[in-house]
Amino acid sequence: MKRWSHRHQLRLINEISVTPLLDVVLVLMLVFMLTAPLLNDGTKGALVLPLASSPTKPPAPKSVATLSMDKDQTVRLEGKPLAVADLGAELINLARARPETGVLVQMHRDLPVQALVELMDKLRAAGISRTAVATSAKTE
Repeated sequence: MKRWSHRHQLRLINEISVTPLLDVVLVLMLVFMLTAPLLNDGTKGALVLPLASSPTKPPAPKSVATLSMDKDQTVRLEGKPLAVADLGAELINLARARPETGVLVQMHRDLPVQALVELMDKLRAAGISRTAVATSAKTE
């Protein structure tokens, strides 16, 4: 005959341990507290172009065309205002007429970097590889 001891008898656990649940909640809270400020820091498109510490002399004017963008995003090629849609065709014409020409891109300092990237993409698509970038804080 078997004897049952109270020490080895299976028993039902009536309470739930909350310690692991609290550990998970505290870790999640810590993760959210650390990542929340990084999600919306307001720098989307607000990266400011740096100013040069000392101005450099541009190359000889015969071989350089000037492409500028003002603070109000007015694009000018050699001082002539252009629509952004017409810029690609004008750059292709410039590259065909003067294949050895370089382009000096002058941007207003407060413009987003994306505007500079779009201009550089149009220059590359037109086949112009000699470029230089200058920024300024004054309006043209």
